[in-house]
Amino acid sequence: MLLPHLQVALNLYLLNYRLALQPQLNVSWCQKKDCGFTYVWAIALHLSAIQKLPAIQIAMRLIDFINTKAIADDIRQKLATENTGSTLIATRIVSPGLIYLELTDCAIAAWLQYSITHPPKRETYCLQKENNIPSSFTLQYTHARCYSVLKLAVREEILPPALTPIFFLDSQQQLICHHAAEQALIKQLLVSFDNLYCPSPNFKPHWEKIAVDLCQAWQTFYAYCRIWGEVRRDHLHLAQARLGLTLLTQRLLAVLLNDKLGIYAPTEL
Repeated sequence: MLLPHLQVALNLYLLNYRLALQPQLNVSWCQKKDCGFTYVWAIALHLSAIQKLPAIQIAMRLIDFINTKAIADDIRQKLATENTGSTLIATRIVSPGLIYLELTDCAIAAWLQYSITHPPKRETYCLQKENNIPSSFTLQYTHARCYSVLKLAVREEILPPALTPIFFLDSQQQLICHHAAEQALIKQLLVSFDNLYCPSPNFKPHWEKIAVDLCQAWQTFYAYCRIWGEVRRDHLHLAQARLGLTLLTQRLLAVLLNDKLGIYAPTEL
C-alpha cells in the first residue's frame, strides 16, 4: 500500500525540479532494534549524486510530497479498519538523508486483524514428504507445532469465533504484544508477507531463508511469551493475541512450504 503513494511523491518531486529520471524506489525494512515497524526510503541518497546536493536537503524537500493522510486513508479502506481517529503512519528524516516511514501500533493492529480474516491461501498442496532441503525438519516441525497449539486452543475454547475480532490494542491504543519476541515475530511476519506479495524487483526472494527466519522468530516467541496458565486466566486478550500471531505463522508457513519450497506441511510429526 505504501509503494504507490511513494511513487506519486517521487514523481511530483521529479516534476517540480524538472528531472527526467526514473529511479527505483529502494524501500526496505529498518534493521535497527529501536525503530519498531519502520520502512526506510533511501531515494535521497541516489538523487544526491545526480543533483549534486546533500542527501538530507533532498530528503527534506521530498518528504513534503508524501501525503501521509492519503496513505492512512488507503490503509483504513483496504484493511477495513474502523479506527479513524488515530495516526497510522509517521515520517521523519534520519542522517545522512534517509526517510523513515513508521507504521504505528494502530496500523499494525489493523494489518494483523485483516491478515487473520483474509489469510494467505495455498495454491498447491504438496504431498511429497521427502526432500533435499537441509532445513526441512525445522520448517515442518514449526508448522506442526503451531498447528498443535492452535488445535489445543480450539479444544479449550480460547480462540474467539472466526468472525470475531482479536484485540491487539489496549485501552491506550497501543499493541498489547509489546514483548521483544512478540515484536520480532510481527516484524518477521510483515517481512515475509512483503516478500510473498510485493517482492523487490532487484532480487529474487530466498524462500528457504525467509521460512527459516519466520520459524526461528516463532520458536523464540513461544519460548518467552506464555499463552496458558495465568496468562490465559488473567489476561485472556493477550493470550488470544498471541494465538493470533501463531495462527498467522502457521498459515504463512503452509504457503511457503507448499507453494515456494515444495515441502509437505504436516499437522503432526
